Amino acid sequence: MRILREDHAGLSRVLREIDSQRSLLASTPGAARPVLAEALRYLLVYQHSIHHPREDRLFRRVRMREPRLYQNMHRLVSEHRIGQEVAERLAGELSRATLTQLQGKTGQRLAKRLHQYVQHTRDHMRREEAVFYTGSERVLRASDWTALMAGPMPRDPAADPQRFAARYPRLAEWMSRPQRDVLGPGDATTSPDLRGRLEQVVEACGALLHQAIDLAQRIACASIRAAGRRPRA
Repeated sequence: MRILREDHAGLSRVLREIDSQRSLLASTPGAARPVLAEALRYLLVYQHSIHHPREDRLFRRVRMREPRLYQNMHRLVSEHRIGQEVAERLAGELSRATLTQLQGKTGQRLAKRLHQYVQHTRDHMRREEAVFYTGSERVLRASDWTALMAGPMPRDPAADPQRFAARYPRLAEWMSRPQRDVLGPGDATTSPDLRGRLEQVVEACGALLHQAIDLAQRIACASIRAAGRRPRA
């Protein structure tokens, strides 16, 4: 679960950059398009091809243990395929459009669809955290986690700055900039900047919450093991 939540943290940062860049697409398409292209490639190469199949395996384990819980999660499974198809279409349209088209209505429509993709993906992540991840931790057993961890476990390149910069140099460079440098000093009170700052706070709080959950689980497991070692009266 820690790996899955780390994936969500990386995805959230990339989504924030997509939202920032799509707002620049019409005015500076030559600069925004390469960053957006790398962001969509990251989504397709890691999030849709590694993270989501990892979640799908977790879904199947939940179905074995608690079929009724799986029924509530079934929509989340189908959204993985839909999200990948949308990302593929966006990447294709972005690459085919000319700079002139991106400065016109084509760019406006694409920017709107990118924003919708970001919103839908964030909503999907929130529901996964609230319903899917919490339910999985409740119903799965130690043997399930052992089976899920068997085999290769690729980690999110976004968690390794050097690796991430080597694969997605333009995206990594923009993501490393302070928010004021991305939007400009005159935009400090605009809604995109405020939204970005709020999302940063959410990500930080989420990371602290995940650490607290992991700590609580370790303490609980240690208590159970200690209780098992105590001699019976």
